[in-house]
Amino acid sequence: MKSDTELRIQIRDEITAQMGSRADDVDVQVLRGAVTLTGKLQSDSQKWSLCDAINSMPSVTHMTDDTMVVPETSARLQNADVARPWFPAD
Repeated sequence: MKSDTELRIQIRDEITAQMGSRADDVDVQVLRGAVTLTGKLQSDSQKWSLCDAINSMPSVTHMTDDTMVVPETSARLQNADVARPWFPAD
């Protein structure tokens, strides 16, 4: 069985392999083989893929997924998406 530090490194490597430059958007905590993920992902499929990969690691005893799915498009506001107050014309 791997130590928590070794397991965390293995999980970080998997996150980097799947997310590339956005890997820092996810934080990993490991305590006696129990893994907690927090942060944000871009899609449900990315979330499922990452959780499946981590759950399949032999040293993982339990996993809590506290990540949020925040699609790329929701982070960018278009001009029409900005709320503006409505005032009647004078």
